[in-house]
Amino acid sequence: MSKAQDFNLLTGYQPGLIGRTAALHGRAYIEKWKFWKFFECKVASELSMFMECYDKDVSCIWSLEKDGEFYGTITLDGSHAEKDGAHLRWFILHEDAKGQGLGKRLLQSTIDFAKTKGYESIYLWTLAGLEPAGHLYRRFGFTLEESKLDTQWGVEVQEEKLRLRL
Repeated sequence: MSKAQDFNLLTGYQPGLIGRTAALHGRAYIEKWKFWKFFECKVASELSMFMECYDKDVSCIWSLEKDGEFYGTITLDGSHAEKDGAHLRWFILHEDAKGQGLGKRLLQSTIDFAKTKGYESIYLWTLAGLEPAGHLYRRFGFTLEESKLDTQWGVEVQEEKLRLRL
């Protein structure tokens, strides 16, 4: 098993980032959640649009790699931070990278970035029952702001909006 220090934390766009992120999401959400190709396509298209307008002065994307392989990513979209708060998106880890503190490392990177930018809050949408991610968010101080049943992913799920006040 790899050690956390074996992984490199990269900032900004990296070649293959969009496709690798979409693929990792597609594989991670198929079995338990039954999110088929629509979900993977939505991740790819929304991340592509984000990268087209990427402004490193207000937003940041981080990725984890080891030996040229992709193991996870997280994004903080600050484009509407003054109005809504910064939007945490596309946070995912490969199974082989879990349990080593790498999720904490990625999440802490977003919080540190948001604080340096003076953002008042960070919010995200997640799924009820998506653990251990939910546990990690709560440990960092995120609280439930809204909960709703939705079918935007092709199946009915309980979505939760969490927010961290900075």
